[in-house]
Amino acid sequence: MVQLKGFRVNSVSFENKVQNGTQLKLKNHFNYNVSYMDGENKCIGTLNFKIADENMLPFEIKLEIVAEFAYQSGDDKGDIHVESFDQLFPSLRQFINSLTATCGMPGLMIPYIALDRDKVNVSENEKEESALN
Repeated sequence: MVQLKGFRVNSVSFENKVQNGTQLKLKNHFNYNVSYMDGENKCIGTLNFKIADENMLPFEIKLEIVAEFAYQSGDDKGDIHVESFDQLFPSLRQFINSLTATCGMPGLMIPYIALDRDKVNVSENEKEESALN
């Protein structure tokens, strides 16, 4: 069982230079990596997320979120990858909603993304120190 211990937003970039009332066709791009701390049953998840207009209009949100998770010994790394993403993603959604609402536009609620466990690649050499210290 994976448990979110804490997270922080490392970087945010927000561009909104479109005219009011412009219809946007947004597309999400993301990359999620998990690195493991040997012998501590902890891992670090790094989520890079980008939202941009499909038609290249000047609207873009980019951010990096780093989170620390605890897990049980014997847990499968592929399952840890998916479960940690599932726990971090609601914070990303809320952050984007708050950011856009604070910046004078309707709060943007991105759709939920589910990782496909069968498409998760796990490398045994992923090691990390806590990014939250």
